[in-house]
Formats: sequence, structure tokens, C-alpha cells
Amino acid sequence: MQLILTFLAFCFGSIIGSFLNVIILRLPANQSLNGRSHCISCGHTLGVLDLAPLLSYLFLFGNCRYCKVKISPRYFILEAITGLLFAVSYYYIQPQNLVPAIQLLKYWIILAALVVIFVVDLEHFLILDEVIFPVSGAIFLLNIILDVCLKINIFSPHSNFLSGLIAAAVLWVFFYLVWFFSKGLWLGFGDVKLAILLGLALGWPLILVGFMLAILLGGVVSAFLLIFMGKNLKSQIPFGTFLALGTVLALFYGDKVLNWYLAILGF
Repeated sequence: MQLILTFLAFCFGSIIGSFLNVIILRLPANQSLNGRSHCISCGHTLGVLDLAPLLSYLFLFGNCRYCKVKISPRYFILEAITGLLFAVSYYYIQPQNLVPAIQLLKYWIILAALVVIFVVDLEHFLILDEVIFPVSGAIFLLNIILDVCLKINIFSPHSNFLSGLIAAAVLWVFFYLVWFFSKGLWLGFGDVKLAILLGLALGWPLILVGFMLAILLGGVVSAFLLIFMGKNLKSQIPFGTFLALGTVLALFYGDKVLNWYLAILGF
């Protein structure tokens, strides 16, 4: 039964991934999310058979049904990745009652937002307010709902509410100071705003794990670009992309990484 439900979570995630493709395509271009989907090459309005997540791309062999122009595989890849993330999170939480179901919903909202942040910052060096603030608000409310359902005082250090606020505040202040003193050279203000979402999503102290993983991943990739791709120290790096990836890893493995590190320190 769990495998069937995990597969259904994958299918649902691929549907969400299809919508995320629309967000990623339209919002950076200041286009409305309203209106029917259409081929970006010929402009033909797409029908239901053209929009089935994953299947349409496979059945049409990656080509537009109408103009036969090659469709970017990015659409298929993002649908598949979102489906996998939703399936993994379902299998990771395996909700049996209300509280883990709310936790799963929180994970799905976070993961969907991180997929958008990852791609948009990678392609446009842009972090969208239209994603950060609504998602931050949703996570904020879900943190309170989780504490109420668990009968935890929201002002307890172990509550989702206070832990998220502390993590968001610490990361925001740190990012703001880096942005301010570097005059935006080391960090964009979009990353400063992103700190709110990440802090609420991970809480304290997992936000430290997510941040350190992002630094590690960003450092490795930056070194590769400097050595092999001809980049220089003035080249722009999409740090939001690495923050998104580090947060995903921290969601699933943060506790293990933190316990491993504390064990090394002797705690």
C-alpha cells in the first residue's frame, strides 16, 4: 500500500512540476500566470493531451504536436524531479494521521518553492518575491498549526514557530550584514529575503546545516568553474540555487549531518 501511495505522490508531484514550469517560464518575464498554455515556438494553444505531465513529452517524442519544433527537455526533467521529491518526502514521512499529513504538506510546499528558486536563480540570477513571501506566509501558518496539533507552546524553544523565527532572524541578519558591507557584491538582496523562507522551513539549528551545505556545494562548483570553465572571481554565482539545494538536503538529512558533526566534537 505504501508503494502505491508513494507512486501516487510521484504522480501528484509531476503535476505540480508542470505548474512550476509555467511559473519558471512566465514570472521572470513579468507574464501573468493566467491564460492557457501555448507552444513558445508557434504560439498554438496546448490541449489536454499536450499537457499530461511526463507522458506528453514521451508520446510526442519531445516535439510540439503542431509545429514539430523540439521541446526543451527541461520541462520533462523538472516534472520528474518534482515528482521524485514529492514521492521521497511521502515515503520519508509516511503520514498515518493529521500531524504527519500537515508535515508532509509543509514539505511539499517548501520543495515546490525550492525547485522554482533553484531554476530561476540559476537561469536569471533572480529570486522572485512572488514565491518567497507567499510561501513564507504558508510555512509560518503551518508551523503554528503543527505546534497547536502537537500541543506545544509556540514560544517553547522546541516549537516549530519559535525555532523557525529564530532561524529566519539569524540568517536574515547575517545575510543583510554581508549584503550591506559588501554593497551587494558578495550577496544579492534576493538572497537576504530568501533567508526568511529558509529559516522558517528548516528551523533552528538545521538552518546551520542547510547553510553550510550550500556553502560547501557553492565552493566546489565555483572552484570547478574557476579552474575548468574560465570563470574569474568577479563572475556572478547563483547562490540562491545552492541555498535551495542545501535546504533540500537538510530537510531529509539535516538531523543525521548535525548528529554526525556533534559526535565528532564529542557531544
